[in-house]
Amino acid sequence: MKIKLIKAFTKDKNNGNPAGVVPDADDISEKDMLKISSYLGFSESAFVMKSKKADYKIRFFSQTQEVDICGHATVAAFHCLIESGRIRFGDYCEKTFVMETKSGVFPVTCHKDGLVEMVQDKMQYNDVAVDKIEIARMLSIKETDIMEHPLQIVSVGTPKLMIPLASIDALFRIRPDLEAIKKYCEESGAKGFYPFCFETIDKDSDLHARQFNPLFGIDEDPVTGVAAGALGAYIVYNKILEKRKFIVEQGYVMKKMGRVYVDVTDDEVRIGGYAVTFGEKDCD
Repeated sequence: MKIKLIKAFTKDKNNGNPAGVVPDADDISEKDMLKISSYLGFSESAFVMKSKKADYKIRFFSQTQEVDICGHATVAAFHCLIESGRIRFGDYCEKTFVMETKSGVFPVTCHKDGLVEMVQDKMQYNDVAVDKIEIARMLSIKETDIMEHPLQIVSVGTPKLMIPLASIDALFRIRPDLEAIKKYCEESGAKGFYPFCFETIDKDSDLHARQFNPLFGIDEDPVTGVAAGALGAYIVYNKILEKRKFIVEQGYVMKKMGRVYVDVTDDEVRIGGYAVTFGEKDCD
């Protein structure tokens, strides 16, 4: 059995967020799924299985535990299914499938040009008070680097703390106190910090972000689909920008650049991206 190695949210093998994908994982135990994910060392990996209530069942694992849902590993998994010929388009430009996850059942649309889009979970907003001074200290930046927009925990599947920064310089100056962030997440219910700014590297992008999730063994994630989706929901909910479609760039500080396409409607958030295969490993 082969583990496919795929970079999501990019078309460049040198960039994007890597994920392992096992396309036929029905006979692999949960213990071995975790072992494989830990062995690969990526932020998450995906295990594709048969489903009784959807087209596919996918389980996601970080290096330390199972996670409910993962955007970049979903993009990687469906890229793998397209590339292997299990998904065929024929005369259609796109096809939609239903994916069963630990977080629920969601539609995933695959486009003939390689774009994979997935509908996120229900939008949820946590308006509890967040101490700006404490957040700045944990990120090793100044309090004045944080904008006046709300610091808010938002979820479209996984709750992330949105942290609006005044500049890309402030974003790149972050030196996270990972132990403090981990403790804060344990107490607040957040599963990761997502500082962002409105300055971008690519002129076509709308937002630049970073993600820290030591609670799940991820010091920094190159490109994070569920966090980008939550950011889009946050922008619309707080009426910060008038638009509802965004391109979120991430991973530049790690030299693993990627772009997430986010589309927010009144009822749902959809994220999307491209992917590229960069290798494979034996699954003994």
